[in-house]
Amino acid sequence: MKKLIPLLALPMLAEAHQPAPRPIPPKPGAAYATTTATIATPASNYVVKLEQMQKIAAGEGETIYLLNGATHGFRGLSFILTETAPGGGPPLHTHDSEEAHVLTAGTMSYVVGGRRFVVSAPYILRVPANTPHTFINAGSTPLQLTAVFDSAHYTFTRVADNPLQAPRR
Repeated sequence: MKKLIPLLALPMLAEAHQPAPRPIPPKPGAAYATTTATIATPASNYVVKLEQMQKIAAGEGETIYLLNGATHGFRGLSFILTETAPGGGPPLHTHDSEEAHVLTAGTMSYVVGGRRFVVSAPYILRVPANTPHTFINAGSTPLQLTAVFDSAHYTFTRVADNPLQAPRR
């Protein structure tokens, strides 16, 4: 008789076949240190602060902080941190790379590839490369959205005004 394995167990089986790293045991009689070890490389090699990013007024009610990955040692990622006012957002645009939006609080209205929809946090949204897209903060308080790009070389191509915002007079 064959033994059936539940589907939920399959990821665990895949992990079970991976060799686990072997911990280095302490020398006999030695105790583990209770203090934090100092890393030889300074934190500045790992941490990029907001003031080190490029600040851009991206659209009406939208300020972005761009971390172009190649500038900061990333081989395949770039990031944007936004400050998006109610009703604020960027123009309709595209990027050469895939993009993910991460929002932990609030509500955004989107246009992605010609489709309009509204999403309430928490969520992660996927925008395929070269797809026209935009959004606005559909709530009443400022939002901080994080955008992640799968390229160390950020690109931005403006397509049109934001169709979710009222035309300027």
